[in-house]
Amino acid sequence: MKNFKGKTIVFEGDSICEACADEFRGWAGRVGDALGMTWYNCGVSGATVTAELFYANGDPRHWVCRSVDEIKEKYGKVDYIIFEGGTNDADNLGIGSERTGTLDEDDFSGNYDDSTFIGAMESMFYRSLMTFPETKIGFIIAQKMNCPTDADGKYFKRRHYFKIAEQVCKKWGVPCLNLWDNSQINPSLPSYYDPSLDREGNLAAGKVYLDGQHLSPLGYAMISGQILSFVESL
Repeated sequence: MKNFKGKTIVFEGDSICEACADEFRGWAGRVGDALGMTWYNCGVSGATVTAELFYANGDPRHWVCRSVDEIKEKYGKVDYIIFEGGTNDADNLGIGSERTGTLDEDDFSGNYDDSTFIGAMESMFYRSLMTFPETKIGFIIAQKMNCPTDADGKYFKRRHYFKIAEQVCKKWGVPCLNLWDNSQINPSLPSYYDPSLDREGNLAAGKVYLDGQHLSPLGYAMISGQILSFVESL
């Protein structure tokens, strides 16, 4: 069995990773503490993997693909980096957008357009492997969100982008934990989420989801075991 004590792990992603700045003890703290590691949660609410995406007021989002240099500057040598993202990319770019990008299975040049989702994923992995050649790199596809019956279509857009993310991970040989397809939690099931309740109501009712997307403390407790096993496997 691996000894993780004294090792350093960085988790980077969007609000699913951030987990209300650890108010709900997101997976970063749960996994890091369980393995006895020094851990850092760099997740930022609203983050996109894709660069050059902005909020409605013009402010830049946190672009995960460009965080590699910042991780190096802040933490130096790290043993593990676990990326997560794609949800906000799907919401902002949608299916059929030119900014989804194109995957070339034979291009490892490092010359990628990170203002496209695929280009950003590739740039993120290329820069990580060049900057941290001895670091274990992994990617997490978040759990199911929304319901297929929701009118806004977010379920299908997010599923579409997560499938693309999985393809890019496969190209680069980056291990990918696909929670969307391989976790039992599901907001379509009333035992896990009640859409008639607000966030506080779902929290008080002991549900897994707060709003059909973000997890409650129970949700993080349930899902963190899979992430712990994923980290152990790297």
